[in-house]
Amino acid sequence: MTTLRRTGLMLVAMVLGAATAHAQDAQGLAGLLPPAPKPAAPLQMPAAPRAETLLHVPLPTEGEMRFYIDPASVRRIDARQLRYTLVARSRQGADNIDYETFDCARAAWKVEALWQGGRWVEQHGSDWLMVDPGLTGVHGALYSGYLCADNAVDGDAAAVVARLRRGMRPAPSTTR
Repeated sequence: MTTLRRTGLMLVAMVLGAATAHAQDAQGLAGLLPPAPKPAAPLQMPAAPRAETLLHVPLPTEGEMRFYIDPASVRRIDARQLRYTLVARSRQGADNIDYETFDCARAAWKVEALWQGGRWVEQHGSDWLMVDPGLTGVHGALYSGYLCADNAVDGDAAAVVARLRRGMRPAPSTTR
């Protein structure tokens, strides 16, 4: 192979590599996740959560925040996704309220809307976030204990709410 031809091939490889790296940088962290599926259902905001009906999501270690799901807001979108209202309450009593979509097939979630000033404010373009691989945060607990099984939503909305009412389901046995 001539030196000129080798040089040309090396230049082409460098240009293609640079273009690929630029495209990956442009995607940011979203490039680490599989492509986001198109929503199977339009976004319909739930009613405001009622404090007396919230279901506690127990975590392995309770910190400054406690987490709750509004059972009336749980909606299965399709076999992979569901939506729910998550309330994060500080020990001082301040609430952060999100309406979220959870994708069991991707082990990812995103905020669809925030409760602010007595109404839902949509969060257009919010990014999908991966569930904590250590499964110690609230989304890890939701993924492994309540929402998902075999990369799909585990049952209908009523089954998810029933698990939340009972508390975290036991881990599957490793012995047969």
